[in-house]
Formats: sequence, C-alpha cells, structure tokens
Amino acid sequence: MNATWVGLSLAILITVSFSARAKQEVTLNSQFKTAYFSYQGAVKNNDADSQFKYATEAYQLGSKFYGTANINTANLALILARLHLDKNQKEQATSLLLNTLNAFKVEYGDSAIDLAEIYILLGLSLNYDQRKKSINYHLKALSIAEEHAAEHAAEHPFINAQIQLEAGIALLRLGSSKSNAILTAQEFFKDKLSSNDKRVIESNFYAGKYYLTRRKYSKSVDYFESNLPVFKALEGATHPLELNTHAFLINALEKSGKSDEATNHCIAIGSMTPWDDSQEPIPLFRVEPIYPVDYARRGKSGYVIIGFTISDFGTVLDTKVLESIGGKQFERTALAALNNWRYAPKFEDGKPVEKYATVQLDFKIRK
Repeated sequence: MNATWVGLSLAILITVSFSARAKQEVTLNSQFKTAYFSYQGAVKNNDADSQFKYATEAYQLGSKFYGTANINTANLALILARLHLDKNQKEQATSLLLNTLNAFKVEYGDSAIDLAEIYILLGLSLNYDQRKKSINYHLKALSIAEEHAAEHAAEHPFINAQIQLEAGIALLRLGSSKSNAILTAQEFFKDKLSSNDKRVIESNFYAGKYYLTRRKYSKSVDYFESNLPVFKALEGATHPLELNTHAFLINALEKSGKSDEATNHCIAIGSMTPWDDSQEPIPLFRVEPIYPVDYARRGKSGYVIIGFTISDFGTVLDTKVLESIGGKQFERTALAALNNWRYAPKFEDGKPVEKYATVQLDFKIRK
C-alpha cells in the first residue's frame, strides 16, 4: 500500500476515534449532571430514598467522567458515604471515606481543616469492637481543629468549635475522657451566639450529658436547664432535644435526691407524648433490683410480675406481686426497686391521670 494512503487512513481513524470519545464524554457529562441535579432536588424535597438513589448514580458517573482519584469524585463519595451512614451501612461508608481521605490529602495536605469531617465520619463508620480505632479518628479531627485554631484564629472559628462539638459527642458515646471537647465548644458558642441558636442548644445538652456520665449531677442539671427557657418560648412544634432534655433531667435530679423537682419533668414528658395503651409504659428513671446474695451463691434464677399504679405525678403507687418464681427475696428486692421508678403520667383532656400498669423483672445469673 502507498505510504501516503496509509498515513491518510490512520489520520481518518484517529479523527473518528477522538470524535467518538468526545461524543461519549458529552453524553457521560450530561448523564452525570442529570443525576447530580436530581440528587439536589431530592435534598430540597427531603426525599431520603431519592437522595440515596441519585447520589449513587452521580458518584458512579462522576467516577467515570472525572476519574476515581479526582477531588470532584472524592466530594461525591463524601456525599454518598454520609447517606450510607444514615442507613447504618457502615462498611460501604468506610470504603468510600478512605478513598475520599486519600484524595483530600493529595488536594489539600495532611492537616487541612477539610479533612476533619472525614475523620469524624470515619470514626462513626466503625463498630464498637473497633472502638480504639474510632477514638483515634475523632482525636485526629480534634488535633486538626486545634492546629487550625492556633494558626488561623481569625479564619472560620465556628468551624473549629463545630468540629470540637461533633468529635466530642462521638467520644462521649465511646466513653473517652477526651469528650471534654464538648465543654470547649459550649463555652465558645455560648459566648458568640444567642441562647436560641441550635449550636448553643446542642452544646448545652451534650455538656449536660457529659457531666451526667461523670456523676456531677448539679452541673449536669445546670446545663440541661439552661435550654428550658428556649423550649418554653417556642411556638408550635417542640424542639427535637426537648423531650430528651426532660428525660435526662429526671435522671440527674433523682440521682441528686431531688425527686420532687423531677416530677415537673415527668409531667412535661407526659404532656408531650401520647400514651399507648397497647404497650407497656417505659420508665424514665429506674433503679435495678439487688440480686439476693444467697440466691446468687446458689445460682437461683426467677422472675417477678408486679401490678402497680402510675400516679399523675409519674411516681409508682400500690405495688402488688401478681406472679413470681424463685422465692420471696426476689419479690422483696423487686418491689423495693420498682417503688423508686419514675414514669411519664398518662394525660386525658389535657390533665395527668393515674394509670394501672404491670412489669416483669427477671433475675438471671450471667455465665
């Protein structure tokens, strides 16, 4: 074949190849944009199922269009990882987050503030049997926030405090002493923001939980109660943290020996939550029955079913053993414990009323 013709043929093939590739990229880009805009629409409409569907499509198409190591793909992976965590699909989230972390390090550096959220999400993506690794991820996020605050004090100070709060909350669940980062965030938000700002409310709440876990009940009560005026001022729907605030206040006050003060919060919860007669009421505060030492030595097990009245104050009245197996000592310790329990009273026509209930307390030797 003539060399001139060979060259011409190759030129035509290459031109056709480039043309096909360009057309393919245009199509892929169009598909990606459609998926991503659909995801944004689902976020706007608060449609969780559609968010997950279109975020998955956007990530898959973005990976092909941008490449797996591209920062745009990493941001898409970060979106999808959050949604996997919402579905408690932790392994899928972990895989996406690790890839995202590597891409962010290349793009922004090992200590960039942008990495802090990824470390927090990585910590949340691990099960409790990986507690130590999870704690280390959260501590890494705190370290980044601390370094960022030291070097860039005037830049994004609220981001630093938000990282401290989110990492501190996770560390509190993991039982780490480093959860005192919550207190640092709370002081900052309280100093810079109004009392009804959601960051102040959230940090007050978790500061209360922090001190409750450390049995510093007076401090715990102070932080929980600091949110009550904000809740009281709300019109219409209650605040998402209001119910839990009253519940934790009941625990803190009961453990402080202030049962009378806890009553107001039992009544508050009762007024907020409808009573379901088909379900056994759940105690807001309970004392575990003491296992009789003599029975424990002999390996005795049993149970006690007790009928009782939940008063209009949420206290336990008129306890009576309905059925039991194992011996009288089980009955005595079960009754003694139940008399200290607190419930939310039932409300009828806007007023708290008494309600009969039953409960079974089981005594089993753990092997």
